[in-house]
Amino acid sequence: MLTVRGFEQTRNKLFRFADTLYARLFTPVGQAENLRIYETKKPLHEIPGDELFSGVSGREKWGGEGVYGWFKGEFTVPAELDGKALYLYPRMDAYEGTLWVNGQIHSNFAAKFVEGSHGNHYCNRITACARAGETFSFALENYAFHDMPGTQPLFYETFSSYLYKMGGMDICVRDDEILDFLFDLKTVLSLEKALPDTSFRKAEIQNAMYNMHLNLFYDPATCTKDEFYSALRSVSPILKSVLSKQNGEGAPFVGLIGHSHMDTAWLWPITETEKKCARTYANQLNLMEEYPEYKFVQSSAYHGEMIRRNNPDLFKRIQKAVQDGKYEPNGGVWVECDCNLTGGEYMIRQFLWGQRFTRKYFNYTSDCFWLPDTFGYSYAIPQIMKGCGVNYFLTTKMAWNDTNRFPYTSFYWQGIDGTRVLTHLNRTHIGPTPETLHEITDGADAIMEKRVSDMRLLSFGRGDGGGGPEFEMLEMARRLQNLSGAPESKYVTVSEFMKDLEKSIYDPSVYAGEMYLELHRGTLTNQSEIKRNNRDCEIAIHDLELATVMDAVKNGKAADSENIAPLLNDLLVRQFHDILPGTCIHTVHEEAKRVVRSAVLKAREQAHALTEKAQENEIALTNTLSFNRNDTLHIESELSGVEGYASQRYADLFGKSRLAISGVEMPAFASVTLKEGKSKGVSPFTYDANTLKTPFFEIVFDKNGFIASMKDRSNGRELVNGLPFNTFLMAEDLPAAWDNWDIDADEEEKFAPAGELVSREVVSDGAAEMRIRSKYKLSEKSFIEQDMVFDAHSPLITFETIIDWQEEHRFLKAAFDTALHADGVRSEIQFGHIRRVNHRSTDVEKARFEVCNHKYSDLSELNYGIALLNDSKYGLSVNEGSMRLSLHKGGMLPDSAGDKGRHFTRYAILPHAEGFGAKSVIQPAYAFNYLPVEGFVADHPLVTVDKDNIIIETVKPMEDKENAYILRLYDAAGDYSKAKLSFGHELKKLMECNMLEEEIAPIEENMLTFKPFEIKTVKVEY
Repeated sequence: MLTVRGFEQTRNKLFRFADTLYARLFTPVGQAENLRIYETKKPLHEIPGDELFSGVSGREKWGGEGVYGWFKGEFTVPAELDGKALYLYPRMDAYEGTLWVNGQIHSNFAAKFVEGSHGNHYCNRITACARAGETFSFALENYAFHDMPGTQPLFYETFSSYLYKMGGMDICVRDDEILDFLFDLKTVLSLEKALPDTSFRKAEIQNAMYNMHLNLFYDPATCTKDEFYSALRSVSPILKSVLSKQNGEGAPFVGLIGHSHMDTAWLWPITETEKKCARTYANQLNLMEEYPEYKFVQSSAYHGEMIRRNNPDLFKRIQKAVQDGKYEPNGGVWVECDCNLTGGEYMIRQFLWGQRFTRKYFNYTSDCFWLPDTFGYSYAIPQIMKGCGVNYFLTTKMAWNDTNRFPYTSFYWQGIDGTRVLTHLNRTHIGPTPETLHEITDGADAIMEKRVSDMRLLSFGRGDGGGGPEFEMLEMARRLQNLSGAPESKYVTVSEFMKDLEKSIYDPSVYAGEMYLELHRGTLTNQSEIKRNNRDCEIAIHDLELATVMDAVKNGKAADSENIAPLLNDLLVRQFHDILPGTCIHTVHEEAKRVVRSAVLKAREQAHALTEKAQENEIALTNTLSFNRNDTLHIESELSGVEGYASQRYADLFGKSRLAISGVEMPAFASVTLKEGKSKGVSPFTYDANTLKTPFFEIVFDKNGFIASMKDRSNGRELVNGLPFNTFLMAEDLPAAWDNWDIDADEEEKFAPAGELVSREVVSDGAAEMRIRSKYKLSEKSFIEQDMVFDAHSPLITFETIIDWQEEHRFLKAAFDTALHADGVRSEIQFGHIRRVNHRSTDVEKARFEVCNHKYSDLSELNYGIALLNDSKYGLSVNEGSMRLSLHKGGMLPDSAGDKGRHFTRYAILPHAEGFGAKSVIQPAYAFNYLPVEGFVADHPLVTVDKDNIIIETVKPMEDKENAYILRLYDAAGDYSKAKLSFGHELKKLMECNMLEEEIAPIEENMLTFKPFEIKTVKVEY
C-alpha cells in the first residue's frame, strides 16, 4: 500500500488530469465568417445597424476605456454537423460580453474570473440540434471596462490597458463522453477531500481513485485516441460505483438554487447593470433548456423592469419561465436597498413597488425578503415585511462580522413591535461541490444550533456583477443529489425551502433587536451629499404627496400620483445598498447626486404649484406634520418683520437674506398666514464674548468658541462633563480593508480635538435668536464655517455648518460629552426608536462603537435629558454620557475623488426638563427636519390624531387612482394607545389596510388601537 505521501501524489495527478480533460471538452469545427467590428461608448440595447460595421482584417487589438466592441459574424451549418449541438467559443479577449443569436439576446461571456485557460462563462450552446444549411447570425457585444480604482486603502488598482486581443469566434462541438467523465471525476475528488481521515467512505474512495490511476493515460499525447478513450471507459464504472451509493436519512439537507447577486450599481454605473441583467438572465433561460431540473431566483423587481423596458422579447421568455416554476422572482423589494439609512416610509415603498411589479407582470407575490449584501438590518424590518405580505427573511451578510460570530443560522427575528419573521442565513458566491456542502453544514461555516434544523440554502452562481451559474456548476449539482458522504441536496425555490424549514424547525431561538453588522460602519457617514439628498428627497416627496391629497380633497377629485412616481423611482433606485451608503465609483456617486437632487427640486416645485400664493406683504406657510408645531422659522422673505411675533433679519452662511420668526403656532396639516408688521420684543440675550446668558442657559465658551460650561437656569444643573460641547474631533481614517466602508475599533482612540479658531462674531442678536458665526481651520486645506444659534423661544441650540472638506483618510466628529447618567441611549430608526446600552461591558457592546440614528439620539434620566438632532447625519458613537456625531469620512476608494467639497449640514442639541417622550424629543426632531412649505393649502387640518405619541408619517394618494388616500400612522414612543382620528372633510369610509393598500376591516368610530411601535395603514374615502 502507498504511503500517505505517495497517495497525495496520486491525488494530485488526478486533479491535474481533470484540467487535461477540460482542455479537450470543446473541439472547434468551424468559425463564424465575415467577422466585422463596430466600436462605441454608447450602452446600446439593440444590435447596431450593418452600416456601422467594418472588417477586422489586419487588426490585432480592439478596445479603449469604456468602449463596447460589437462583433458580427455568420455561420452556415455544413452537412457533417447536421443534428449536432453547437457551441460558440469567442477567441477575442474581453472583460465581459453579451451574445446575440439571430437577433435575440442569448447569453453571457466573461473573463472576470480566470480559471486555467479561460474565463467564466466562456463557451455557450447556440443550438441543441443544428440543421444542415441553417445559418446563424451572431452579434457579440464585448465590453473593455472602465477605470475601477479598487476598494482597499492605499491600493489603487487600474487596468494596465483597455486594449484586447482580436480573435475569431469558434464554432465547437462538445465531447459529452469527456464531459460525463470529467464531472464524475471532479465530484469524486471533491468528496474525498471533504471527508475526514477517519471516514471509511473516504478510504473506499481512495481505493477507487488508486484503481483509476492504474488504468488511466494522464497524457493523451503518449497514446492513441482509441487507447485514451478505452482507458476512460474502463475507469468510468469505478466512478459510477462511487457516485451510485446513496445517503442515509440522517444527512443534513442543502437546498440548491441558482442566483446571481446583481448590484444595481457599484464598480459600474446603472447603465452597465442593465446589460449585466440582460446577458445574465438570458443565460439562465438557456441553462434551463439544457438542464430541465435547474431553478433560478431573481431578487430585485427593478432589474425585471430593466429587462421589460430594454429587452421585451427576453422579458416574455422570463414570464414563461416564471409560469413554469423554474424562474423565481422572489425578493420582495424594488431594489436590494440599504436598511440602515432608508426612511421607514420608503422601506415600505420598496416592498410596495416590488410586490406590485411581480404581481402585475408575473402573477407572483413574493414571500421572501432577499437581502444578502446589505450592511446591517433595522429593528423595524420584521413589521414592515409582514405588513407587505412577506414572511421570510434571508441574508448572508451577518457572516461578515469582524468581532463576534452571529449565533444562529435559522431562527425567528423579532422586530420592534414584537412581530416575528422566520430568518435563514443562506450561502452564496460558491458553487455546489461536496466540499462546499460540507463547509456550510458542518465545516468552517457550519449550521449553528444543529438541534434546531439541519437545513441550509445554497444560492450558487457568479455575482456582484452578474454572471450567475455556469454549466460546470449545474453538472456538479446533478451528481450531488443523494450522494453518500455528502449532505443531501436538491433544487428548490427559495419559497419552498423556507416553507419546509418552517414546518420542520425545532424550538428555534428568537433574536430580538437590530441585526447589527460588525463591519462597514463608515457607510453611515461616507458621501455626505448623497445622504443629505436622500433625507431631503424623502421629505420633499412626503410634502408633495400631502399637498396632492389636500388639493384633491379640496377640489373633490381623485388624488393622482402619476407625476410623483418618476421622482419616487429615482429615489428608490438610489437607495440601493452601495449607492446610498456611498461605496461606488465616482461616476455612480455623481449620477446619484444629480438625479436625487433633481428629484428634490421637482418635488418642491410640484408641491409649491399646488398651493395658493400669499398676498403682498404676507407669508403663507403650510405645516406638513401631523401635530401642532410652535417653533422658530427661518424663511427667505423680503418682509421687514412679522406682526405679533418676535422676528429679525439676518444673512445666512451662504449670504442669503432670511427672516427668523419666533414662536409661530401652526396647526397640523394646515396653513397659516403671517402679515408684515413690527417685530415685538427685545433681545433676551446677554453676551460678552466668553459668556452668554439665554432665557434657558448660562454658557461659558472656551478659547475656540466651544461650549465649556452650560448650566440650566431652571435648576442650576451643569450639562457638560468632558470635552466642551461641539468640540470637533479628527482622526486618521485608514481602515485595514474596505476604504469607503469601514471604521476600525482602534480608530476611536486616535480622535483628538481639531479646529483652530480663525474668526468669531455675532451676526444676529434679536428677540428671536442669537447667532454667533465662527470659522475654524481643520488643516491647511479644510475649513468649517458655523453659525451657533441660540433660540429665544426654546432650549434648542442649532449648529448650522458648512464643511469645506479637502481631506483624504481623515474622519470628523462633533463631540457632546454630557453630565447625564442615563441607562441607555435612544436612537430613532424607521417607525420608532431603538434603545441601546451606552456602555461597553461585553464584546458585543464593544463592537457596536458606531451606530445608526435617523433624526435624533437621546440620553435621558427619569426627568431630564439631552437630545442630539440632525438633518442628514446617520453615524453616531455613544459611550456613557458622551454622544459624538459623525460629520465626515475621508475614504478614497473606490471613489478616488473622496468626499471633497463644500457640504452643508445642521445639527442641534435639545436639553429637556422632562424624560424622553413625544413632546420632548420626537416632535421637535420632526420639526427640525420637516420645514413648513411656502404657500397656502387649507386653513383647517386635513386630519388630526388625538395622541401625541401617534405620528401620521404619511398622507399619500392611493396606488390605484381613486377618491381616497392613505394614512400611515405609528406609535413613536413605545406606548400602548387608543387614538381617535378627526377629519376636516366629509368622510365616506374608513378602512384599515395592509401596507400593500389591501383592505382588512372597517374602522369604527374613527378609533385605532396601537401596540407599542405598531404601524397602521388606513384608507380614507372622501
